[in-house]
Amino acid sequence: MPPLPCRERRPDPRLHAEPRLRQLYVFSSHWTLSFSSCTGYPFRDEVAIVPSHSGSPFRVKRHPLSDDVLGEAATAEEAVALAVRHLPTDLGPAVAGTAE
Repeated sequence: MPPLPCRERRPDPRLHAEPRLRQLYVFSSHWTLSFSSCTGYPFRDEVAIVPSHSGSPFRVKRHPLSDDVLGEAATAEEAVALAVRHLPTDLGPAVAGTAE
C-alpha cells in the first residue's frame, strides 16, 4: 500500500476509517499530518504522523514540529494504530475555536 499522502485536500481513507482520528481536526504542516482537538489556530495538537519517504519509516509525534518521536511504523496502518494508542483516553470530538 502506498504511503499516506500529506498534500491531498481530502483525508486519506485509512485515517477516516479510524473513529478516534476521524473525530479530530486534521491539518498538514511541514509534510506532516496533524490531529487537533480544536478547529482553529493555534491548534491543540494531540498527535502527528510524518509520512514515510525514501525508505524511512512513518514517525508518530506529539507535535508536528517537535523532535519528540513517540514511535515508528513500517506501514500507514501501523502508524495510524500507533497514533491512536497515544491519544488521551478521554479525548472527545474536536471543538470549534482555538487552544487559547
